[in-house]
Amino acid sequence: MKRRFLAALMALLLLAGALPAGALAAKASIKLGGKLGLMRVGDETTLKPTLKNVKRKALSWTSSDAAVAVDGGKLTALAEGKAVITVSGGGARAKCGVVVLPTAVTLEAGEKRALPWGGLETYKLSDTAVATISKKGVITGKRAGEARLTVKYGKQKLTLPVRVVAQESPVSRLACAAETDQIVLVERTEGSKAVLTVHERRNGAWAQLLSADALVGKNGLGKAREGDQRTPSGTFNLTAPFGIKADPGANLPYTQVTKYHYWCGTSGSEYYNRLIDTRVIARKRTASDEYLLGIKPYYNYCLFIDYNASGEAGKGSCIFLHCTGSKKDTSGCVAVAESVMKKIIRWVKPGAKIVIREASDAA
Repeated sequence: MKRRFLAALMALLLLAGALPAGALAAKASIKLGGKLGLMRVGDETTLKPTLKNVKRKALSWTSSDAAVAVDGGKLTALAEGKAVITVSGGGARAKCGVVVLPTAVTLEAGEKRALPWGGLETYKLSDTAVATISKKGVITGKRAGEARLTVKYGKQKLTLPVRVVAQESPVSRLACAAETDQIVLVERTEGSKAVLTVHERRNGAWAQLLSADALVGKNGLGKAREGDQRTPSGTFNLTAPFGIKADPGANLPYTQVTKYHYWCGTSGSEYYNRLIDTRVIARKRTASDEYLLGIKPYYNYCLFIDYNASGEAGKGSCIFLHCTGSKKDTSGCVAVAESVMKKIIRWVKPGAKIVIREASDAA
């Protein structure tokens, strides 16, 4: 019996010696209190993991993204973003997600902005007339104003202000915006197609009054000489409303053209690029001049774009903002629907400007 006991004891000792070192040690574990943390840029917090069979000084911390810095369990939110924080030690490991939100959100009406999204948060805005937010954290500005955004995850809750400002007018950065309260902006998009918008400064802020499709020269923009089929690019005055049809209620003196009127297109003439009334100026019309009464419906309503207003020989003439017809381009003018032309003629006051450019130049 004694021999059997000694043999069993020896067998156990031999078995123990064959196991790897530490195999009989208790298993280590690390637990973090939550799976997701909400922070604002600039916030700091310290994670306190629950440890079992592992020393705190043996822990190693890492962050998957530089938006969240981690040092010994202390988290610092450096920028908006998402990060996975990993703590390990003694063969054990635990992770938690962190979502860093901005301290405040400012955006224009109509603008969208995506917040960092961890997939588990819920959002609520105090005023959905000012802005709305999707389930995935995309805010859309609706109108100028302020609201508060509440973000929740479990028992965690953060609030931040949301401010929506009026959309900046595309004309506010134009050089001529300091010189006038009325601007017509023409932007060529492709070929002879363009978009015309009408803007007015009201109570110190620019407002867009209308938008319409427009046509420009057959060969695009960049007029340099007579007959090049290009529309001039740049900033010009809008003056001298005239037309085949009666005055629609213009603010500026309007000329309803008759058989006595033409626009001088004869380069070198002292009247080059001027409206002529033969009852006043005894000059006969030539083949180079434009007989206005015969150009229907294009000249039903017109405004002079004062390109080459000084009449420099060969530089170009008869550049108008006028009505569209059956043609899909112009000889160098800007054309819009007749209904739009009537509105513009009624609207234009002394000092109004027209800016003509490529749409790509807006950037």
